[in-house]
Amino acid sequence: MTKIVVISKKDQTILKETQATKIQISQPSVIQLELKPADIQSIHRVGNQCVITLKNGQKIVIDHFYTDEFSSDNSLVLHSGPEQFELVEMDVDGKTVSYRSVNEFAQPLSASTQLNQATTPAQATEVASEDDGSPSLLKAGLAILGAEAVYLLAFDKEDEQSSSNDKTAPSTPTGSFDSDGKVVSGKAEAGATVYIVDAKGNTIGQSKADADGNYKITLDDAITDGNRVILYAKDKAGNSSQSTILTGSKDTIAPDAANAQVDESGKFVSGFAEAGAKVYVYAADGTTLLGGPVTAASDGNFSIALSDTLQAGETAKVIVEDKAGNKSEAQSVEMGKDTLRPDQPKIEVNKAGTELVGIAEANSTIKILDANLQVIATTTVDANGQFKITLSPALSDSNQATMIVVDAAGNQSIPLNVTAGTDNTAPVAPTATINTDGTEVSGNAEIGAKITIKNSAGNTLGTVTVGDDGRYTVKLSSAITDNNVVQVTATDAAGNSSKSTQVIGTKDTIAPSAPTLTTVYDDRETTKLTIKQGESTQDSTPSFEGKGEANATITIYKNGVAVATVKADTSGKWLYTPESDLAAGKYSYSFTQTDLAGNTSAKSSAFDFTVEAMTVAKVSLFLISEEQASNELHDQASQLVDDNTVFDVLAQHSVSGFGLNEISSFISDDQIDLNSLLNNQEPNNALDVISDDSSYLNASINTVSGGTAVSNAAFQTAWGTLDPLDQSLNVLPLY
Repeated sequence: MTKIVVISKKDQTILKETQATKIQISQPSVIQLELKPADIQSIHRVGNQCVITLKNGQKIVIDHFYTDEFSSDNSLVLHSGPEQFELVEMDVDGKTVSYRSVNEFAQPLSASTQLNQATTPAQATEVASEDDGSPSLLKAGLAILGAEAVYLLAFDKEDEQSSSNDKTAPSTPTGSFDSDGKVVSGKAEAGATVYIVDAKGNTIGQSKADADGNYKITLDDAITDGNRVILYAKDKAGNSSQSTILTGSKDTIAPDAANAQVDESGKFVSGFAEAGAKVYVYAADGTTLLGGPVTAASDGNFSIALSDTLQAGETAKVIVEDKAGNKSEAQSVEMGKDTLRPDQPKIEVNKAGTELVGIAEANSTIKILDANLQVIATTTVDANGQFKITLSPALSDSNQATMIVVDAAGNQSIPLNVTAGTDNTAPVAPTATINTDGTEVSGNAEIGAKITIKNSAGNTLGTVTVGDDGRYTVKLSSAITDNNVVQVTATDAAGNSSKSTQVIGTKDTIAPSAPTLTTVYDDRETTKLTIKQGESTQDSTPSFEGKGEANATITIYKNGVAVATVKADTSGKWLYTPESDLAAGKYSYSFTQTDLAGNTSAKSSAFDFTVEAMTVAKVSLFLISEEQASNELHDQASQLVDDNTVFDVLAQHSVSGFGLNEISSFISDDQIDLNSLLNNQEPNNALDVISDDSSYLNASINTVSGGTAVSNAAFQTAWGTLDPLDQSLNVLPLY
């Protein structure tokens, strides 16, 4: 097998050194083969592969040598002997045009060292020997080698011996085409000569930059339709700049003819044309406009209403005009006739060129024509749109064919050129799943296909080749999370790409916003009272109510310290009440929430408030007649003393003045019947002061609230101040 060395153009390092018949390129590279030009039978392009056939029958396949476009970022060099290298120059079809000797590349392309590892890309243009007797190719060629290999050309075929000590290359010139693609103008080093070289290595224009660095080159033939040329400069000392590529952007190519037909009413013409192009319908004379222009949609669809209805058998002409003003050939459409041509078939030809399989319009006819347009094979597409043809003689590079599809109405597809190995059938869209962390995508796809994963911005996050088992796994350069989407496509060896498969990264890495505190309640009474920011309350266990993310965990911070957690419900509502009483003082509460994925929010704004101590008063005694109710004892804080237990007060009463002349009362929400508790008449007899459990009260009794039983100076009778009684019903003075 042939020794192959792959060298990176990016950093000039050896990527691969092997003996093989097939390799795959993953980045712009120089591919060096241990071969002589005489060893090679042919070199040609098959899809994105460069196929080298040797005279001994061996084939070397370089996968992904070509991009989807004409250009290639890779270069092919033959190492034909000690310090002997041949640069392979190819035409647009990938066929060899010539071998150019580049002997001075011996050191940088040697398999035993890195490619000019001590130089920068700009310095890499100077790899000649010390006597500087190298062709100018070495001063510009290697720079181009790193820029766009398809244009690796010898700009100056003469050997030039520079006697100057000037070794500094001029800066890369700038340049642009005029609108017609015939004039190139720009800036270069003053006095330098600017050259324009075409794809075949021919210098097609040159000019000397003036003292201000301006130059202008008029070409004999315009460069248009995406064709490209190389632009570089050479100073007076013979030093060549790095090159730059100029592309002729003027569009002079006529669009394809429309694919249209008249509807059954004769009033509309619809079909397909170049996206964004204008479509016109003319009468059979080709001059009378019947409809349009209309602009074809992004998928090429169009429909035109006609000013005059076509009758059966009448014809019209459809013309497409692209954005550049180029017009297509006219398509003839006829009322009552199918004039829609079938699509080109999707086919695969085996490498031997003996068998062709494909997909086309159901029940249509497939015809294979030779170079003389003689039919050499034919078959009928089945009802499922599939067909297969055995070819004899076999197709090859020297025996190519043309294929057309003919439908039942006689409409023919656009011809398709075929040869051995032709494949224009896109792979089936790959299956794809993403792992939990969003770092890997795996699935199934066509064996040998290249899997490419791109994010929504079109950036490639990873590529890999599908294994022989049809499986693949791609490690992504950046994780896909938080419902972001990537597109996964499979591209086969021929460069056909599948439809994309969408994958969503579901891992949640986004922290929720801080929870909101909606209300703080003083809920000691049946009616809740709202506590506002900065206010005070005597409720030592206020309730906090808020809103967060559904099912999130709310963490409560008291004065900056986490003290509790609660769970938000499915609607995000949460409620927190301290488990123990808050001591009197100032408090600052804030909150965070942690979602189900473990992401924690920032803290909410602090809610500040003050808890005030409960006012505790001394006990005042007042009497209620035994006929009305049990004797009870209340303190001034409205606490009921009953068997040393504090209850909510149902009514609070104070009596002042001789003979109970004034009575005031507070009625609770329970709407207590005052008459059941109070006797508004002056007592006629001395009353016993007893508690509900029938024990007598004395001056040493202490209430639960901390009060002390004392005489109520405001409670006067006709006999003076009422004092407690002892167990023998004797009055016990309080003082």
